[in-house]
Amino acid sequence: MIRNIDKDKNAYLVVSTIVDFAKKLKMKTIAEFVENEEIFKIVKELDIDYSQGYYFNAPKKNLF
Repeated sequence: MIRNIDKDKNAYLVVSTIVDFAKKLKMKTIAEFVENEEIFKIVKELDIDYSQGYYFNAPKKNLF
């Protein structure tokens, strides 16, 4: 859902509902697929606790 949150109003609505529910339960939230600045701005606006995705860095090969 995060991947399309900047283009799909239904995705935004579903994510916002999930975040509100999680906050009421005092649960932390994580957004995956944060791939650009616009998505990251929306994630921050929704008060999602943690983010990950190509906007921050590409996945790295496990060296162990």
